[in-house]
Amino acid sequence: MIWNYPEISKEEFVKLLKGFVDLLILASGFQSSGVPSHWDAQNCKKALQWGLFFENVIKGITSSDTFGESVIEIEEAISDMKSNPLFPKGLENLSLVTLLEGREFVLEHLLNNSALKDKQLQAILVAAVESGDGITDIIDGKLCKRQSVVSCVSALEAGLKILSKNVESEELVENDMDTTFSGRRQQPIELLTWNMWQSKGLSYFLSKRTLRLVSGASLIFSAPKAQWKEVLRRLRCSPENDDDIFIEKIELLLLGCVTSRWTDLIEGIMSVSYKSVSVSEQYEELCKLHLQRSKSLKQNEIALNSKVEEILEYLTEILESRLHHLWKLPSALTAAAIPSWSPLFGLYFGEIEKQLKPDLSTTRCSKDLNEHKDCELAERVWCLYVFHIHRSHQTN
Repeated sequence: MIWNYPEISKEEFVKLLKGFVDLLILASGFQSSGVPSHWDAQNCKKALQWGLFFENVIKGITSSDTFGESVIEIEEAISDMKSNPLFPKGLENLSLVTLLEGREFVLEHLLNNSALKDKQLQAILVAAVESGDGITDIIDGKLCKRQSVVSCVSALEAGLKILSKNVESEELVENDMDTTFSGRRQQPIELLTWNMWQSKGLSYFLSKRTLRLVSGASLIFSAPKAQWKEVLRRLRCSPENDDDIFIEKIELLLLGCVTSRWTDLIEGIMSVSYKSVSVSEQYEELCKLHLQRSKSLKQNEIALNSKVEEILEYLTEILESRLHHLWKLPSALTAAAIPSWSPLFGLYFGEIEKQLKPDLSTTRCSKDLNEHKDCELAERVWCLYVFHIHRSHQTN
């Protein structure tokens, strides 16, 4: 094929198209490093002018059969760009057709950012009106769609806030009951502690922050491994906050293991009923599970999500010498995200075993195994027991 459009060379077109892709990434609200991007009226106007430029170029090329070979060259160039594993998943619909509607394509990405401030939205609308004819109807359609999405998100957030507050209130009441009645043995401490840990886990899973992370993790890990590894690598670190950023990366990775079964996860922990069992009994059951891990069990579980294994492999690799960071994350998340067939489960459970042995000087808790009732270590044992043993028994 020979590029035969005289107004611009193929090399220049491809170079400008790559710049347009970078602009669309920023239009979605964030830089490649994860830092929010800033949009004012002038920047919005420039972005829409880029869209108009591609509209005009594509119209010029497709308006005559003379340039048919150039059309094929463009389609092949777009296909090559999209085949790169680092190409952003959110731009998979980039095509000759979307370039022919360049301004609408830009507006779609600008308005899809649900976190837009009123001032930013106003800047987008002003810039759109100033960017040529035929844009008013497009704006009306995009605004109606955006309003519908924002309304749904607001309603969902309001409902989750109410549910989360109710869960937190239950937890506070249970703590008060624990303080009031435990000394008089009016209700077994095991029941109160069970309910407290269940509420604590549910509060984490339903929090607004967690749901935002779940949404982000779902987007990040829908991409090929090379791409999501690059996204995580670009999260900026400094000597002052290196540990904090690392822990956030681990949290994202763990959430990436459960995004495909998020609804089942919430329903599951809500439905877990009380069972009178000691920490020692829970621990013994987990030891048996750890010893009887088999290849068939792994195959049965991995079928749930083909992405889980590669995330876990990466997690195991980066945590091998920094396993203590798992103790800084919610017990319920760690237990729910790491399947029993994973080598990471063995490492994590091995750390718990070390802490439970009273003859080791590195123990985090000085209690004898039978004395563990409401400490952090017992909570971690409980979470593993609930997600890997108790729930499976209920299901069966």
